[in-house]
Amino acid sequence: SKCLPSTRVKIQNSLLNHLKLAENRFVWLRGSPGTGKTAISMSIASTLEKEGTLAASFFWDK
Repeated sequence: SKCLPSTRVKIQNSLLNHLKLAENRFVWLRGSPGTGKTAISMSIASTLEKEGTLAASFFWDK
């Protein structure tokens, strides 16, 4: 599931701007369960895919 429209816009824009710089290849999202990490990741991946720049995926580790 992705973020609902007009939610978490600032963090999404911040992450997208970070990832557009060549030296920034990774983003580490961490936090308590249910805080929206997966939704943010899916929204970012969807945006990058639409732009034709998606080159990686994400995973979880306990």
